[in-house]
Amino acid sequence: MEALGFLKLEVNGPMVTVALSVALLALLKWYSTSAFSRLEKLGLRHPKPSPFIGNLTFFRQGFWESQMELRKLYGPLCGYYLGRRMFIVISEPDMIKQVLVENFSNFTNRMPQSIMPNSRHHVASRGMWPGGRRLACYLHPFRMAEGIAEV
Repeated sequence: MEALGFLKLEVNGPMVTVALSVALLALLKWYSTSAFSRLEKLGLRHPKPSPFIGNLTFFRQGFWESQMELRKLYGPLCGYYLGRRMFIVISEPDMIKQVLVENFSNFTNRMPQSIMPNSRHHVASRGMWPGGRRLACYLHPFRMAEGIAEV
């Protein structure tokens, strides 16, 4: 302990409070910005996000207008953050076809989309992907006339 003799500090209440406050602020700063490096790691251009809310203020003029502005400023493949959640925007038809049809299994980490929220319809069909079952349950009422004609 003689080697560290120059570090003789008196530990008292205010000093501990200040040290814990600084540590808490550092952790809060890290948490508020730690998720915002994922788009840069993927090489996607995006607007600079604000801590905690991401690019929420970018969408002040409306969702579709902001999407068009994103495409103009950052190109057909870009991204943004809403809160800590990352979103990728693909606006070229060939890219969309490649993601949704050709390489569908490579893009599995998607936000669940619901056509009609709080629906209680269920379709028990084998061989369909889960989204297809969900879509089929909404399209089923449109085919009822065909089903009645066939019976």
